[in-house]
Amino acid sequence: MESGIQTLDFTEKLSDKSFSEKVERNNRIINSAIAYLAAYSITYVFFQVITAVFSRRYLLFHKLYFFKVEFTQNTELWTLDAVRKAFLYPSSLMVLLGIIALIIQRQTRKRPGIWKLFWLWLSIHSLNLFCSQMILMPIRDYSKGIIASYLGLLADYWYWEDYVKISFSVLACLIMILIGYLAAKPFIQITNSAKEINNNENRFIYLFQTVILPYLISSVVVMIFFSDGSFLFNLTTVLCMIVILISLFIEAMKNKAIMIYRLPENGLIENKFLVILVAGLIFLKIFMNNGVSF
Repeated sequence: MESGIQTLDFTEKLSDKSFSEKVERNNRIINSAIAYLAAYSITYVFFQVITAVFSRRYLLFHKLYFFKVEFTQNTELWTLDAVRKAFLYPSSLMVLLGIIALIIQRQTRKRPGIWKLFWLWLSIHSLNLFCSQMILMPIRDYSKGIIASYLGLLADYWYWEDYVKISFSVLACLIMILIGYLAAKPFIQITNSAKEINNNENRFIYLFQTVILPYLISSVVVMIFFSDGSFLFNLTTVLCMIVILISLFIEAMKNKAIMIYRLPENGLIENKFLVILVAGLIFLKIFMNNGVSF
């Protein structure tokens, strides 16, 4: 073990582990990718739904797609009060969702399987979506119907200067660094064994398998599946995640005591979770691709 790294291993051992380390590695990557994609999809669709609900409440809504919200073209309804309530509340709820998901993840200390990964990714995606909106606040082109950020639209209705919007974009970068810092330790504690993180080389490989590869795989799927939505917004959510992952790696690679105290995962692919995810994505494509009104 490298000097300065302490790993306290209280993990229970599986008695009949019959799969190889290679299979366990591949399954870990697949399970994390499934959790990543499920969390992203739920976050993305939930954000569109609550935006539609609030915009409907304040008469700005026209039609809901799973990848965007279409608003009314009646300019008389676009009052400051309606815009403020329709667009500020959904973004605030995403922050709340991210905090709640992180709390749930931290409370399930001994629970094995994909759920611990799911709650962690859900927290990261919810907060990342909010930060992505802040990053895009200075970008707008209403003549072409481009609303890069609902928070940016709200800022325009408040007559904020560009330097104020840019300041919020910088603040978003700092928040993303904080997100990575908070997510580092929970990702490490998901491991089955202290052997996977007992030195910097093993820890880097483990994080690459659990974080980087799922991110790369899922980002491709995200850009394809949600391609009918705002390309700029989708790309920003993907690129902003890089800042979070860099911060996560820096914090995770520091030499510190990590206590692993949980039931071991079975090392198998979570097929039920995968089936539910695929079924959900198919449902969105079939029943919500043309939009719904309510």
